[in-house]
Parts: sequence; structure tokens; C-alpha cells
Amino acid sequence: MPVCSYLVFPAEGRHEPVQQTLEAIPGCEVTPARGAEVMILVTDTEDGAAESTLRERLDAVQDIQCLVLVFGEVDADDAYARRTRRSQLPTLDPKSIQSTGMVR
Repeated sequence: MPVCSYLVFPAEGRHEPVQQTLEAIPGCEVTPARGAEVMILVTDTEDGAAESTLRERLDAVQDIQCLVLVFGEVDADDAYARRTRRSQLPTLDPKSIQSTGMVR
């Protein structure tokens, strides 16, 4: 069951419509930030396919200026998780970085 959290930045003056749109989508829980035009969106879906479908639906919301994934937890047995697992991302070994002498 993928669980993700996002920061949602609605277009200027569109906070309420975006919040209402997101709250109407099954699997979405919206919490507006105090004193800021930003919302926290937590999503919970059944599997990777449902997560992909939900993400497409979120991407289609016209009044979202910016949607930032800040946390995503997926089931390791899920095919979606195997395709997007963090271990597949390139990593840098700090020991391989040679000093330029600029950092003291």
C-alpha cells in the first residue's frame, strides 16, 4: 500500500478550489498549512497501479502550481516499488571525491 505525502502549492487565489478538488478524490487527505498558501496532501492507495492512476489525476488538477513529493513509502513486494526503489538510484561514494583544496 503506497503512502505518500506532498506539499501542494495552489495557483494564486485558488487555495479553496484546489483543497475542495483534492478532498473529493478518494485516498486523499488534505491539511492546509497555517498562515501560508500551501497544503499538505497525504495519499493512501491499494497498490502501485492505483498510485500511478492517482498521480495522473493529481497532475491533471489545473490550479496546482507545484506538487512536491516529500515522502513515499511503498510495499517492497509491489512491482511499482521494485521499479522505483531508492537502491536503484545512482549513489556517490564520498571516499571517491578528491579534494580540490577549496574546502577548509
